[in-house]
Amino acid sequence: MFKKAVVFFVVFLAMSANYKLFSQSVTIDTALANAVNEIARSVPRGTKIAVLNMSSDNRNLSDYIIDELIVNLVNTRSFQVVPRSTVEVAAARREFSFQMSGDVSDDSQKRLGQFLGAGAIVSGSITRDSANSYRLVVNAIDLESFTYQTSYRISILNDNKMRELVTAAGGGILDFTPAERWGASGLNLLFGAGSFIIQHDTQGGGTTALWEGIGTVVMVAGYILYEAYHSSIPIQKTYFAYPYYIGLATYIGGAVYGIIRAQMYIKPGAQISQNNFPFNFELVSSNNQNINGLRISFNMRF
Repeated sequence: MFKKAVVFFVVFLAMSANYKLFSQSVTIDTALANAVNEIARSVPRGTKIAVLNMSSDNRNLSDYIIDELIVNLVNTRSFQVVPRSTVEVAAARREFSFQMSGDVSDDSQKRLGQFLGAGAIVSGSITRDSANSYRLVVNAIDLESFTYQTSYRISILNDNKMRELVTAAGGGILDFTPAERWGASGLNLLFGAGSFIIQHDTQGGGTTALWEGIGTVVMVAGYILYEAYHSSIPIQKTYFAYPYYIGLATYIGGAVYGIIRAQMYIKPGAQISQNNFPFNFELVSSNNQNINGLRISFNMRF
């Protein structure tokens, strides 16, 4: 019975760690198409729309997202879409503090949108969510009331296309590949060796080595104790197996930690956004005007 409980506990940990594996993470092109579909459902048909900016740490990635949003909006045949060149010329002419790939104040967005004669503006951001994903946010704002018509959020897979966009034209250093991360995960079964090798992660490797080491010692001690005494005390022999299973559970806990830790690594120097930690914090509002809550989400995927 105790052995079954240990197995169940380990399976539960594995399922918890892989919960996000089956979450709605999509390619960047799928995400942008879905964002435009959401805008089409929320913004009145015939509205003049200007795509103003996409905040990120990589100009090439921002440019790609802006261009794809414009193309997809035009192809809906539902809106009047302001050409990107018109937006850039207008921003320069009006001497706004404005970057299509950077952070832009609400006031600058509003004034530029009004200058362009738009009824709605589209802006957003893309940030690094974890080692294997990005978080895309696309907002459509009504210029008359300056309230959100829609705010679309989705997780994007850090696939080959994303890596090419981020590293194009010297935009960054290639990140660890899935094979490298899984190699580190496998080596972490040997007392955290993978963490020490792939990223010199003494904290992660040390924690993994500690728990796996304790588990191994307890397992060996439990096995020796069982072999030494169970034959002489047959009535209570099952009690001597408990230390072995406790040690096994401790080792597996350390191994699961080491596997997860390796999947979160980001290569030093790789161009990433402001958040490479698996926790994401957002200020949220129920009426799109007043901030009245904090949303905390956790993302992990392999």
